[in-house]
Amino acid sequence: MYIIIGQGAAGTSAARTLRRLDQATPVTMITDEPDYFYSRIDLPDIIGAKYEPAESELQGAEAFRDLGITCRMGERVTAIHPGEKTVELANGERLSYSKLLLATGSLPIRPTILGWQAQGVHVLWTMAQTLALSRAAESATSAVVVGAGLIGLKIALALASRGLKVTVVEKLPRVMPRQIDDTAAQRITKAVTGKGVNVMVGTEVRAILSRDGAVTGVQVEGAERPCEMVVMAVGVKPNVELAKAAGIEVGRGITVDARQQTSAADIYAAGDAAECLDPLTGSRVVPAIWPVAVEQGEVAASNMVGIDSEFKSGLAMNAVEIAGIPLVSIGDFEGQPGDEVLTSGSGSSYRRIVLRGNTVRGVLCLGDIRQAGVIGSQVARQAEVDDASLLVSPHFNFASLVDS
Repeated sequence: MYIIIGQGAAGTSAARTLRRLDQATPVTMITDEPDYFYSRIDLPDIIGAKYEPAESELQGAEAFRDLGITCRMGERVTAIHPGEKTVELANGERLSYSKLLLATGSLPIRPTILGWQAQGVHVLWTMAQTLALSRAAESATSAVVVGAGLIGLKIALALASRGLKVTVVEKLPRVMPRQIDDTAAQRITKAVTGKGVNVMVGTEVRAILSRDGAVTGVQVEGAERPCEMVVMAVGVKPNVELAKAAGIEVGRGITVDARQQTSAADIYAAGDAAECLDPLTGSRVVPAIWPVAVEQGEVAASNMVGIDSEFKSGLAMNAVEIAGIPLVSIGDFEGQPGDEVLTSGSGSSYRRIVLRGNTVRGVLCLGDIRQAGVIGSQVARQAEVDDASLLVSPHFNFASLVDS
């Protein structure tokens, strides 16, 4: 039997691939969530009432059943025994596997701020957490979001759209500090504040204040801000504890080779929990993006059935919209010492190109995202360009691009 722990993008992609390549061997998926495969990127929009929870479901019980995939919902794996080739569930049951895939995803980081266990402190990563946060927002008038990354800003905007007074607190000096540069951050901040969200950067939450166990506010540097809700949005980390406890090699994520094979025989890993080799840079990374999770799930499944396959892409790419402004980042848009950085922009639009020699290494497009995909393809191909200055113009000449 093939066993998959996790039912996100990587796990579901692998399950589909296993069933397509091997229709005889049983496939069992185990997840501690009660909800079937859904889109996590929709969760803030569910809070903002743009979508109903059911609209985010991508593959439900009937679809899994039609594929002949057994889903063990709401069940938690507590241990993996590689020597016995079994997994152990919280109820004590053990299941045997021929091949095992760890698609355990990520977990939200819960910083140990004084008072973080008070009632009214939330994180957002699962559908259940989304529904709990939505219910809390029904009776709240104000909220503080700790962290101004992509998820933090989207949560803040969603709560503000419901009429709450919302403040975002970010300890680093700009919003989305790991996803955009200073110039883009200024434009995003202006758009977010225009939607009624107060943004505080370069500021740290010192403590969460409470009365009778319930949140009453937060203490920031030199001031107190009253609120009834606090949302921790300071990032996520690979969920590697099961693998680590089983003696499987772990770095930032579960270490895998190009075939998604872990250090343990017949055990694979894919998606946000996996640490792989970046084909472009040669460094080990945890890409943690949807297309990579899907591809890694397919690669892992192919190798699980004995069809040799390697993961060859992994280009970092994000395409999102914040406060009505579309944003696309591809590759190393921050750059390294010695790289050439070209920029242009006006109004809410901005473009940044990073070059190493004549090779395009990364692109960041904000507002006007035309040709972002075309420039991004140059990053993926490590292409050289004749006249790189044309790339920062929204009207660049496609003939200027040549193969490396």
